[in-house]
Amino acid sequence: MKREPPQLAAWLLDHGIPGDLDPALAGDLFEDFRSGRSEGWFWRQALSAWLVGWVKYFSMRRSLLIFAVLWSALAPAWAAFVDKVDRFDPNVTIGPLFRMFCLWVSLNLAFVFAGMLLFVLIHSRITHGFSIGKLTRAFLLVPLLFLPLYFATFVMVNLFAYPGFVVDQAVRTPLGELIDLKLRADVLRIPYFLTLLWAMWEATPRLASISMTLFERKPSQAASAEAAPTILPRTRVDPYTLKRFLFFVIGTGLLNALIAGFLLCRLPEAHNPSVFTLARRAVLYVIIGAIGGVAGIYLYWKNPSSPFRKVAPLPLWLFALTCASAWIWVPAMVIFSEQLSGLTALIGATGATLLAAGLRHATASLFAPPARTSFDPEASELFTETLYRAPLEIEGYLIALSLYAAGWALATRSNYTACTLFALSAFLFAWKRTFIRNPHTDARSEYRRAALRLALALIPAILFTFWSLLEGVAHRNRLEAAALAAVRVNPASGEDAKQDTTTPASANGIPGYQSVILWPILDKKQIVPPIPHPVNLLAPGTTKPLVIRFDGPYYYFQPPHKVPSLNAHQAHGTPLAVDIKTNNFVSLIMQAHQKLGVQIPVARCRELQVDVLNHDNTRGFIRVAVFLTDSAQPDNQLYLGQQTLLSSQPEHFTVKAAPIAESLHFAIPTPARIRKFDQITVMLLPDTSNYDRAPKVAIDQFQIQPR
Repeated sequence: MKREPPQLAAWLLDHGIPGDLDPALAGDLFEDFRSGRSEGWFWRQALSAWLVGWVKYFSMRRSLLIFAVLWSALAPAWAAFVDKVDRFDPNVTIGPLFRMFCLWVSLNLAFVFAGMLLFVLIHSRITHGFSIGKLTRAFLLVPLLFLPLYFATFVMVNLFAYPGFVVDQAVRTPLGELIDLKLRADVLRIPYFLTLLWAMWEATPRLASISMTLFERKPSQAASAEAAPTILPRTRVDPYTLKRFLFFVIGTGLLNALIAGFLLCRLPEAHNPSVFTLARRAVLYVIIGAIGGVAGIYLYWKNPSSPFRKVAPLPLWLFALTCASAWIWVPAMVIFSEQLSGLTALIGATGATLLAAGLRHATASLFAPPARTSFDPEASELFTETLYRAPLEIEGYLIALSLYAAGWALATRSNYTACTLFALSAFLFAWKRTFIRNPHTDARSEYRRAALRLALALIPAILFTFWSLLEGVAHRNRLEAAALAAVRVNPASGEDAKQDTTTPASANGIPGYQSVILWPILDKKQIVPPIPHPVNLLAPGTTKPLVIRFDGPYYYFQPPHKVPSLNAHQAHGTPLAVDIKTNNFVSLIMQAHQKLGVQIPVARCRELQVDVLNHDNTRGFIRVAVFLTDSAQPDNQLYLGQQTLLSSQPEHFTVKAAPIAESLHFAIPTPARIRKFDQITVMLLPDTSNYDRAPKVAIDQFQIQPR
């Protein structure tokens, strides 16, 4: 009787291996089994063939697998960035809620699209087998894949870990999410990884099909290389002068781009800018970085002392176009550096990698080794090839030392040093690893290659610049809020109040009060009927502004205290008529506090108008900063920014015989950090030259404009 192998093992061998099964392998296994082999042996062989088949199948697209893992590792950082741009608020109506959802989807798809473009750029260094049709289908497939995969991941997480992971949004930062390897961050990476892998699987050329011809030169290429016009003709400039001047021009372009970035690429003045404003600035700043770097190259290339002015070893505009793919990263690097962010080094390394890869292709014919002459056995010495000594290459040592030094610089918060070292190591690594098939290429193909490289790097550069602007605005607001001494509304509670109980009433032994509380002058008592307590201010449908007359106290104290002491001197008066100064060298802080008595929802407020009276005749800026506070959570405040009084500016300053009325308008963002507030805190900040005196400015009233 003819023996048959196990049906499941045979089915696995026939249908479980990707690709076409080798008939010879299957025939040998069946023949050996019928000749007396055991079923266990057949199972082992079938499983081994299955495992080897899948390993070969995945190894054909190993570059896509590695890139998908690395790119999806950035997903938690991008998700934290998206949450800052598009923060969900359940009180928002259907229309704004739909727009928020569309913005969320667009930002996440942009992240996946940027990864696909970057992968195409990197993989094109290995093969040019990409099909435009398959790439188009891959990009169209992404929106159809991402949302179902993200929703399925969300459902599975809630099934196994209901109600999901608890996330503290207050401490969630993109840089912290970047290095987060906990379960929540790993689960968040899954939909991005699967979307990128699924969409690009068929569009990615198989590495196994080109591995045999990757380093071989086709006969047609060898024959056409001599007839094709070379882009880099040989000149009489010696190699040392050539290399020195090329690196000098690159340095001047980088320096010029940095100067343009530091001078022109600034954060917006608004404390809550719109997404459109930041996106427009990101595009403009990327253009400024490219133009600044190209202008620096052009000035020194055309300089009378330049050896390239008359006879250039390569076209100027090809060199400038190649370097522009690195200069577009300079604005994001500059803005992140002002925040003391470690991302400065990452962006510098990215620009250096693109610069090295581009220059390696553009200058291939300049630095190509001379062609070897035909080998003559009689003219050569015996064992010449055996005695050949490989040249010493120190690039590997420089890369390793630069990486170690860059890590130490990041640990010590030396971001500029870390950026320089990371860029150096990335440049050397990319220069050595970029493979040149044919150093003698025509000008048209090199221009096309440089333009494609710049186009593919443009979208990621704009996204990173947009990210840097968003982080920069948030970082500036946090610094200003910290500099404004984090208001504590209740002066009789907290550690500061406990410490102040033992402090004498004088400062540094000189007669004077340590802190002062100035209450408004009491009006004459009038008999008025009781007013019903408002239950819901600014209810839906309200169009008139809510006017609140200021009747709270003014606080005067000095750092490091954050509130007046328990034994603070209390008096009645108006800041317009009293002179309060310090008798030491510590700055004076002035605050005005207004308690509302009822909770006002932030979602119903569009703008807060602060009406003030300015009677200060001391020259110097006077800035007004505003906080909204929920008494139930006094540490969680909404900072609305600061503005300068117009009458205190030098071009509008006059001696005031009577107080001047001014109105300042502060936009209230939504969604915000708090949902409701019942206290308003105003800080009056004089110019640094007037640190020792309180400004003669009084708060008249507040007007809350409904949304």
